[in-house]
Amino acid sequence: MTPLRLFLVYAPWLAWQLVVSVLRLAADVATPGSAQQPRIVKLSLGDLTDLEVSVLTSSITITPGTLVLAVSPRSSTEPHVAFVQALFGADEQAVVADLEHMRTKVLAATRGGGGR
Repeated sequence: MTPLRLFLVYAPWLAWQLVVSVLRLAADVATPGSAQQPRIVKLSLGDLTDLEVSVLTSSITITPGTLVLAVSPRSSTEPHVAFVQALFGADEQAVVADLEHMRTKVLAATRGGGGR
């Protein structure tokens, strides 16, 4: 892993995600009614290293509207997962897809590759 790639590639993408999340949350608070439908989802962590898990779970937690509640311990019988609470969780598949996209970005920054 190269810290430069984390700084030059991942950090700007994460900063943009923070802006988008803040605006979405602000719009929800400022308008009548609420689109909030909290949901807890399970995110597979696959073969992420401890450092990659730390980067990913920290990124999820600092993003407004999401919070990592727990990370399962590594086990030979159970997949390594994170349990994430999403404030806007009406569409569970969309929430998981967004989190998997963030995981892909972390992998691209730590291991190289596309990470679109």
